[in-house]
Amino acid sequence: MRTATDDRDEAERIVRDLYLPNRLDLSKGSAPLGMEVTGVRVGALTVGRLRYGRRVRLQTADAENFHVNLSLRGRASSRSGGGEPVTTGAGQALIFSPEAPAEMSWSADCEQLCLMIPRGRLEAELEQLLGRSLRGRLAFDFTADLHSPDGRRWRTVLNLLVDELDHTTAAGLDPRLGRHVEALVTAGLLLGQSHSHRTAVLSDRVGRLGTAIRQAVELLEERPSEPWTTVRLATEVHLSVRALQEGFRRDLATPPMTYLRRVRLRRAHQALLAADRDETTVGAVAVGLGIMHLGRFAAAYRSAFGEAPSDTLDRHA
Repeated sequence: MRTATDDRDEAERIVRDLYLPNRLDLSKGSAPLGMEVTGVRVGALTVGRLRYGRRVRLQTADAENFHVNLSLRGRASSRSGGGEPVTTGAGQALIFSPEAPAEMSWSADCEQLCLMIPRGRLEAELEQLLGRSLRGRLAFDFTADLHSPDGRRWRTVLNLLVDELDHTTAAGLDPRLGRHVEALVTAGLLLGQSHSHRTAVLSDRVGRLGTAIRQAVELLEERPSEPWTTVRLATEVHLSVRALQEGFRRDLATPPMTYLRRVRLRRAHQALLAADRDETTVGAVAVGLGIMHLGRFAAAYRSAFGEAPSDTLDRHA
């Protein structure tokens, strides 16, 4: 997609449709708006090169996904949530975590690579690295490190995305190649940048849990298809319901049944990626994991992975 506009409302709509709701402030300066944007989907990633052609201020709604802004030209001052503003120039990047709005001021010559990664997709990738379901929120340090060895390798992958915007290749057309590039981006982000679970990723150690809570986690991970309830799970590990709930909240920052839903979603995603449409269906995969409400499953799956379950399965059609 390549488009340009000099209309503020149209510029807001374009960014909203690609990324998230936003408000554009043109009060500083009298130069005309000259927005230009090139966008492409690579796997589940939304990749765009954006410029406004004049000084602008942007305010966004609370982000639902992870966003990476890499400055290609000019300068920008950006803030996420209540954090301090950070100024970036060419070759510098910021990582915006979900659940917070952003405020940005761009210079007239500012041009950025704007990358959106579905929250569920990145968290699922992290769970695969850890070999278990996520315990607590994933959040990144705001300023990206592109100078360490891992950071330089990740910058090389980001450069591939810039090239893809300039010269579309099979990465933007072939779902299999797009998924490979997506994996390079997400793995590079998780392994090369500082975040709330980085120590666990690098050390490959499971966090210390209470013995009973660890047993409960193992039951859910090993037998997600069973008709678990909080009462049954508590009985299995010889805890009261209240003690089980408090233990999950203390050690995993999530209720037991929410943890189970994450396990089932992750397993469904893995199963659909590996499945053959001629041999199975989305319904069969869901039911095999103990998921009976297919409508709720489809909505949760789309929210987590940025696509419908059938789209994942169709990759093998």
